[in-house]
Amino acid sequence: MTVRPPIGADCTADADAARRRFLHDLGSLLAAAGIAPGAAAAAVTPAACLLTPSATEGPFYLEDAQVRADIRDDRPGQPLRLRIRVVDAERGCAPVPGALVSIWHCDADGSYSGEGPGNRQARFLRGVQPTGQDGVATFMSIYPGWYAPRAIHIHFKVLLGRSEALTSQLYFSDALNREVLGTHPAYRAHGVPSRATAQDPIAGPRPNLMRVHQAADAAGLLEAEFTVGIARA
Repeated sequence: MTVRPPIGADCTADADAARRRFLHDLGSLLAAAGIAPGAAAAAVTPAACLLTPSATEGPFYLEDAQVRADIRDDRPGQPLRLRIRVVDAERGCAPVPGALVSIWHCDADGSYSGEGPGNRQARFLRGVQPTGQDGVATFMSIYPGWYAPRAIHIHFKVLLGRSEALTSQLYFSDALNREVLGTHPAYRAHGVPSRATAQDPIAGPRPNLMRVHQAADAAGLLEAEFTVGIARA
């Protein structure tokens, strides 16, 4: 269990200054990672209508996540809006409205809510959202941290009624991981993972990489998007 010192006026000022510097450099950060602003509609439109491969849910899934869009619960980190578009891969990638999308991931220090002493009741960075008529479920979160031996990732499930349609995981580019974790003050103490995403034991050589761009409607906000192809029974 990590005991953090109380934050005084000097610490708060230093953190605020570091955050301002990070936000000021966000455009350069994305350019260095090869990520540019883009239209949301273009980002979620698949190049081909494919089934998204499944992956293990891992040991940290909890069934009691709340139905909510903002899952941050004041956890520090780079603000991230996540848009998951669910489509029917066997019907020309038609949007799937009314599906439930559940996501969960670790915080900047690599910790999951609901795990460990003193953390059993917490549910930060977990939530469920229904898809709209466009098949999109949207969450407000933070950029995930990491823990060995895993690469940075986000877990998700797609539910149709009471049936589970898909469980899988989403990833970011290694370049963006290095830039965010090496620059944003919330991640510096934990550092950057030494293992590339393609070397992750679950992601494999062709991970589900999200498309990331600067949000057009909010300064300092990253928006990550992925189209999930499922097969409806």
